[in-house]
Amino acid sequence: MILTYILIAILLAVGGWLICGSVLWHDKSFAGSGTLRHYGKWNAEKKDFWASPLMQKLTGFAGRFVYLDAASEEALARQLSKGGVDLTPRQFTARKYVILAFGVLGAILCILARFWFGIILCALLALFGMMRQRDVLQAKMKERDEAISLEMPRFIRTICRNLIGNRDIYAALQSYRKVAGPVLGAELDILLAHMRSGNTASALQQFQTRIGTEEAFRFCSALIEIDRGIDQTATLDYLADDMARQAKLRVQKQLSTRPGKMRRTYYPAVGVCVAMILYVLIVFVVDQLNSII
Repeated sequence: MILTYILIAILLAVGGWLICGSVLWHDKSFAGSGTLRHYGKWNAEKKDFWASPLMQKLTGFAGRFVYLDAASEEALARQLSKGGVDLTPRQFTARKYVILAFGVLGAILCILARFWFGIILCALLALFGMMRQRDVLQAKMKERDEAISLEMPRFIRTICRNLIGNRDIYAALQSYRKVAGPVLGAELDILLAHMRSGNTASALQQFQTRIGTEEAFRFCSALIEIDRGIDQTATLDYLADDMARQAKLRVQKQLSTRPGKMRRTYYPAVGVCVAMILYVLIVFVVDQLNSII
């Protein structure tokens, strides 16, 4: 009988909750909101400080006072393109101007407040901010170079094997694009777009300049000779074998670091064992001293 009353009470509570939800919240429910927030954290993109409207306005205003000579602007444009940073050289330099302006403003406020240590702190923060911009760009460039260097042996080896039987450079590159990685795939999209314009040699020269490695230079030089009608079968064979050796050496180098990493995982266990042995010895010595006394 008691169980029947409990069941009726539970059903009445659930029904009352559903009625309240329908009347007050218009059939909305908070059930699962925690799970949705948890999923939202996975899909949420990292917010960029420079993407705020205020910082964009300040960057645009500071860009009016940026002066770069042609050589510096071209070199910085190559670095930004290589690092995948969607900024012009003037915009990137303007960010440093904004950081410097904030540092000067902070130093002025510290002078007015007679906070002398704050002047040094503002100078250090401004210097750190400008160096941080450079380090972020270099880190992106390094990440891109590592991704391309890891895929380059497989890419060159595959293209060389395909070109031995068929000398259609565009078809070979387009075939590999389907299985290319995201970084090298973006470079191949640019290369294929330039090749569709009709100037294959110029497109390959720009490709090897963007990649900037010795392997890319040798590979593109062989493709340019093939495009001119010169037989490069021996060169392609040598390149394919060389890339296979480099891939094998890279795998061996990665595997050679594994034993060291595995040994480092033993250190906590060894420390626990040493601590246990020391504890037993200390307890034994204390017991012996107590027995003597």
